[in-house]
Amino acid sequence: MLIRSTCHKVHHGFTLIEVLVTIVVVSIGLLGLAGLQINGLRANMSSETRSKATMLANDIIERMRANPLGVGGGAYDGITASKTICEGVQPIPFCSSTNDNSGITPPCMTGVQMAAFDAWVWGCGMAPLNTQQRGVANQLPNGIASVTCNDSDPGDGFPCTPGSKNTVTISWNELNPSATQTISAGTETTQTITLVIVP
Repeated sequence: MLIRSTCHKVHHGFTLIEVLVTIVVVSIGLLGLAGLQINGLRANMSSETRSKATMLANDIIERMRANPLGVGGGAYDGITASKTICEGVQPIPFCSSTNDNSGITPPCMTGVQMAAFDAWVWGCGMAPLNTQQRGVANQLPNGIASVTCNDSDPGDGFPCTPGSKNTVTISWNELNPSATQTISAGTETTQTITLVIVP
């Protein structure tokens, strides 16, 4: 009697359906990672712009502290910085030799002249050969900035009484990274920082 053994071939490996399911799961995971990466980049850009705005606010504050006569005379009260201002004429005297490469710095004789120079450089920036870069108008998208004196004693004859609070406000536009109930994703929203200081 002859006994035959039957061997069943066992198939090893994945079926086509298992491979397709794996591809779908991995694809969904990769799309989620891509979304996280995009949101991270947007948050990084927003953070960079906020840092620039804070540095620009500190710039004008330090300029005010270096010019107490200009602050006391009200020369910083009402200054504004925007693209429109930068298209105008530079203040005279322009208290820097950087723009004409002459090496000769025209003197600013009064606190008012120094304040006019500070306002121009703060708003428009300063670079060699009359090219504008930096400044509120060039570093922030649609950047607008202002300084306002909140005079503590309007009747004393000083336009901005020493010890009065000054408000520095900087605004710019920023793309909204995500939708809310009132704002759709990708629309521009105005961001503002405000600092109140006593120079």
